[in-house]
Amino acid sequence: MKSLILTSLYLAKDTIHRWFSRVSSPLARVLVVYFLGLCALCSLGSYALATKIVRDKIISRGGDLVMVTMSSDPEADKATVPTMAELDELLGVDAYAVSSLGSARTSAGDYINIYTFDFNQINRFLPLMAPGGGPTLLQAPGGKLPPGPADITIWGESQTVFVRTMPEDHLLMRLMNGKGILVQPDSLPDTLKFPSYTRIIARIRHLESTESILRVEQYFRHYMRLEHATGIVVTASRLLQELESVLSKQTLCRLAFCLGISCIVGILLTALAGMEYRQNEYIYTLMKSFGIHPIMLVGAFIVENFIIVGASFAGAVATFMYFQKIIVSQLLKLGNYSLELAEIMPEIQLISLTLAICIFISSLPIIIAANRDIGRVLK
Repeated sequence: MKSLILTSLYLAKDTIHRWFSRVSSPLARVLVVYFLGLCALCSLGSYALATKIVRDKIISRGGDLVMVTMSSDPEADKATVPTMAELDELLGVDAYAVSSLGSARTSAGDYINIYTFDFNQINRFLPLMAPGGGPTLLQAPGGKLPPGPADITIWGESQTVFVRTMPEDHLLMRLMNGKGILVQPDSLPDTLKFPSYTRIIARIRHLESTESILRVEQYFRHYMRLEHATGIVVTASRLLQELESVLSKQTLCRLAFCLGISCIVGILLTALAGMEYRQNEYIYTLMKSFGIHPIMLVGAFIVENFIIVGASFAGAVATFMYFQKIIVSQLLKLGNYSLELAEIMPEIQLISLTLAICIFISSLPIIIAANRDIGRVLK
């Protein structure tokens, strides 16, 4: 154990001495790995950023939503709406469901759809409605009616409803196309107990892949079939599938780009390592004659390259993460977008893996030289 520690210390001291005596050797490796790594990160990072921008735009336009419109046969049993707790537990979605009851007319002559809901959702809808749970007109910002009481003709009778403005991105606003009147189910006349159709909107909390949205889509298709209901399910699954298809086709290009950079680094490391080993071959052969295993000598070069390459690439990653936001906002004019470390991590891991492979490959000439016969070197 003592000899192993002393040998390791000697090899470490010899490596540091070589660095200071021939600065060009470690400096060349540092600069090549740093700038090539930075170029690779900029190229792959711009690809990841473009993917993120496209994905965010798809989601902002409803890519994470599932819209269901269904109706039942009036002579059959009414299709029951799944509870929001069931949808949350099974699918991991936020959802609202409303049933259409025709339309109402404002004093200005505009028509607004009337909706009701199941009792199992009353805890979600009551906070949105007027005090006391009376008919409530929900509208997106910019609606024609001012917030507060308003007279509207509902089912042929003039009634006072409470007008409330909702955020434009609220799920109910998407479900009601920007406006609608909510009526409690217990206040419906007998002639309207059976709605014309039911609409459900579900937002997937964590849209990781197309599989997430396809699972929700299939759930509602099976649900309508079991409830003997007819309708449609609208999602952006096909668009997301096309995006994922494009991404998968780019994988080989990314891998080829990283392999090209690794080849350049590997050639440099192989040439410098072989040259430095030949310059010190006599000393290393003497150490072998004293009982030092060749693995120690090869391992010293591998560890040296790992330290230099690792530190250089870490510097490239730090530089990229520091300046990427400035480049995106000022040069590329893509707005306030930036990549988090977790989002660029697959590219970092890919480059790191190829660099590690080229380090081991560059040690092959040293392995061959370290196993040369001692007599041939010392004669």
